[in-house]
Amino acid sequence: MNKKAIIIGAGIAGPILALHLKKIGFESEIFESRSEGNTKEGAFLGLTPNGLNVLKEFVDLRLLKEDYTPGSMKFFNSKGKQIAELGTAYQKQQYGVETLQLKRANLNKYARITAADAGIKIRYDKKFVCYDETNEKVIAYFADETTATGDIMIGCDGMFSELRNQLFPESSVLKYTKLISTGGYAKIPELSKPLDSIRMTFGERGFFAYSVSDKGEVWWFNNYFREQQPKPQEIEKTLKTEIQDHLADVHKNDDPLFSKIIKNSYEIIAYPIYDVPKLSHWHKGRVCLIGDAAHGISPHIGQGASLALEDTVVIAELLKSQKDYRTAFEIFQSERQPRVEKVIKSARKVGNTKTKTNPIAAWFRDRLIGLFIVKQIQELDWIYGWKYSHKE
Repeated sequence: MNKKAIIIGAGIAGPILALHLKKIGFESEIFESRSEGNTKEGAFLGLTPNGLNVLKEFVDLRLLKEDYTPGSMKFFNSKGKQIAELGTAYQKQQYGVETLQLKRANLNKYARITAADAGIKIRYDKKFVCYDETNEKVIAYFADETTATGDIMIGCDGMFSELRNQLFPESSVLKYTKLISTGGYAKIPELSKPLDSIRMTFGERGFFAYSVSDKGEVWWFNNYFREQQPKPQEIEKTLKTEIQDHLADVHKNDDPLFSKIIKNSYEIIAYPIYDVPKLSHWHKGRVCLIGDAAHGISPHIGQGASLALEDTVVIAELLKSQKDYRTAFEIFQSERQPRVEKVIKSARKVGNTKTKTNPIAAWFRDRLIGLFIVKQIQELDWIYGWKYSHKE
């Protein structure tokens, strides 16, 4: 009889993990707290070659280009002068795919469709509450008073993982970074045709980035420094207007197009950025965490989804090659933790460059960023060129 995995979370990692597990003879059942019709799943995100090369085994990447922007970047200073360019054409040659930006809801949709077409059950409106273990099984309990039983349970429930809270309540407290990842969608006549890159501008008082999708929609993003952590009711009711007004003021001396984009946004997105504390363990008994649930990462270098996709490959391969789940979970953490911590460190470093500027630093940046980009392409190879090989 096949072994069964309970998977908590049907974002990108849950369905792709289930597809990997199906290949090695596991039955999987996925439980998602949100409803099936919920399409408001975050903003847009970057998918880099390391993630795309995992995804393409199951999902036709052409589907992702139905609503997307390229991942190439052009950098400008506060005077509007282009100071550098980070293209992605080399990635196609080097890795077979190139970075793109797409809406998280679309990414999740295609992953779920692919999993459902493969016969994997996805249960919606299933809010995970707690779990229990016996000598032979793990049992998940949900808010609607239903349960599920399996041989193992994998937590793919993201940065705010309830499963992590259950496993390690003493070390699961998130730390607010005083940054809010913000962005939005707008349509304005001046920007109605798709752009070939993301325009990244180091403005007089802050950073601003935007692109135009293949559908003629402006996608923009920024960071907002806020000393006080916003309360849930603020995020829901007042934070977006606060951010909109603040950013319009920050960029009032920059290209007038920025303020026009911000003021004409029909949707504003705001997510406080948190640090997930480094966990001593990603697993306990029959339960293991992957992706942001295990090693949440700030969005500054667009690696959250790609690292989670890498995790799905590794844990499935280890469950296949190892005699028992305990060994598989232990090796999974020992192999993955050094890499993800190195990426997390890189993301924090990039985030720090976006928050504050001064004239001297800007002068050096404008003159040295071209050299930095060349070096960056070389240094990113360890991230983008990832392929799994188990170390005995």
